[in-house]
Amino acid sequence: MNVLILNGSPRPNGSTAVLANAFAGEAAARGHQVHLVQIGNKDIRGCKNCDACRSTLNGSCVQKDDMQQILPLMRKCEALVLASPIYYYSMTGQMHCAIERIYSFERLPKLKKAALLLTAGGGGFTAAKQTYQDAIIRHMGAKDLGIVTAVGSQCRTPAKLAEVRELAKKI
Repeated sequence: MNVLILNGSPRPNGSTAVLANAFAGEAAARGHQVHLVQIGNKDIRGCKNCDACRSTLNGSCVQKDDMQQILPLMRKCEALVLASPIYYYSMTGQMHCAIERIYSFERLPKLKKAALLLTAGGGGFTAAKQTYQDAIIRHMGAKDLGIVTAVGSQCRTPAKLAEVRELAKKI
């Protein structure tokens, strides 16, 4: 299965990366094709609702930003994993913008399964979970593999890493 993991954190070695890397490693070990993209430092703009993409719905977008590298991966992905730290009670801005840009497909054409990995200093996961459930699970019809949340240094514990690997085994 073709797996796309989007890491919304700007920190390449931070808590979110720990979870995303654990998922990627387990999925790759099971023979899946894995693309792990750190989008937290990328130039990703929100959808402008210009509707230029609506004639094709193939992921083409008139905006020329770093999503041009990610949209082709989205077109092929059968499993999508969103990994994000919580910033002010929700996913990072880059993650929100990447989700908005799925509009250029309406629904990811090959998507079958999805998972959510969240980290935070003190909680506040509700809005991020709701976005995931509404946009990815309900609207796109992906099978929910599950959600893993980690607070503080919890993401580096053997128990939390095992929880993430269990999600990856469900692919």
